[in-house]
Amino acid sequence: MSLLKNIFSIKNTQQGYGKDITVLGLKFNLDTSNFYRSIIKKTKIIDNKILFTNFSDKSYGCNPKYIAEEILRQKLPYELVWLVKNPKKERKNFPKEIKLIKSNSIQAIKEHASAKVWISNTRKNSLITKGLIKKDGQIYIQTWHGSLGIKKAERVAENLPSQYKFMSKKDSEMTDFYISNSLFEDEAFSLNFWYEGEIVKLGHARNDIFFCNETKKSYINNKIRTLYNIPSDYKILLYVPTFRDINSGYNLDVNGLIDFLNNNYKENYVVLTRVHPNIVKKSKKIFSYSKHIVNASYYPDIQELLLISDILITDYSSCIFDYMLSKKPAFIYAPDVKSYDKERGFLYPLETTPFPIATNNDELMKNIKDFNKKEYVNKVDAFLIEKGCIDDGYSSERIVNFIKRVLEGNK
Repeated sequence: MSLLKNIFSIKNTQQGYGKDITVLGLKFNLDTSNFYRSIIKKTKIIDNKILFTNFSDKSYGCNPKYIAEEILRQKLPYELVWLVKNPKKERKNFPKEIKLIKSNSIQAIKEHASAKVWISNTRKNSLITKGLIKKDGQIYIQTWHGSLGIKKAERVAENLPSQYKFMSKKDSEMTDFYISNSLFEDEAFSLNFWYEGEIVKLGHARNDIFFCNETKKSYINNKIRTLYNIPSDYKILLYVPTFRDINSGYNLDVNGLIDFLNNNYKENYVVLTRVHPNIVKKSKKIFSYSKHIVNASYYPDIQELLLISDILITDYSSCIFDYMLSKKPAFIYAPDVKSYDKERGFLYPLETTPFPIATNNDELMKNIKDFNKKEYVNKVDAFLIEKGCIDDGYSSERIVNFIKRVLEGNK
């Protein structure tokens, strides 16, 4: 393999822009940044255009989705553009008012160059390596994708690839506003990221769903149950392990858990599994799926899965800090907590969260059996107060009103 790489290889450069190319042992860098920047400079900014990106252009979800839908709800005169990997395939998941553009294309660069506002929940890594720059007059709003996140990231996380550090720093330099949902996140963003700009505490738009009315909840519940053929009288347990190698960390005894729930609560359960977006293509290899164990990794919006689930289990995913707003039972299953803490690190002890922690299957089942709803809700309420969380069902509205003020120059 190493011999083949010396004959011919293409990879992202470790520092800077473009690709490092090896041909017959000769190495050179293909820098496309000047080409793309010439396009950017020639493209005129359109004052009512807003461009959205979500999780490396993989789906319609998270904070950008709920901001876009609030814009549509208010019938504001904005042109909405969204980058996706496959516009034709994804068209059915988006409102017709949102224009879809293929990501990592020349058109994606042009859309960035012409949009007055960028809204994203992750880094613009691939386009930055091509030479993406933000022009004077453009506004970049970063919503991020975690709530009250416990994991260290970027600046304080160890063992990050040098190229990721480079891109993250460039992304942070372009960012005008970070949106947080709490006093804790105000501090965590400053600690975790290479960012010294303004952090605006408006709440996370995606969490408005936990305060929706019964009509909307019933619609989403029926939609998901129909899609996965889940009977109406079955309970749903959602298992969301965080990003990790597919050969480690996935030792949850799902079948044993189902038997335990069915036998102890005299109710039928279905487990929906959802792996991290970065390994979704490998999800079929991780679990043995059946009518009781369903692969929901391709479902575009995890917030809808969280809304209709009766129980959540994760290890270190920040989705649990969204789910806690529902006050429904949530459990941490962390068999590798010591090694994960050493390799990645936590911003505060896992034990200080409201969630019962298990390091093996027996402990997990005991935690579920011993679960006390009243004590749990009290711990959740105290935790949210301690962190200064402001999510209340109106975050999307606050964010869109903020965008309007920014566009009007009256922030």
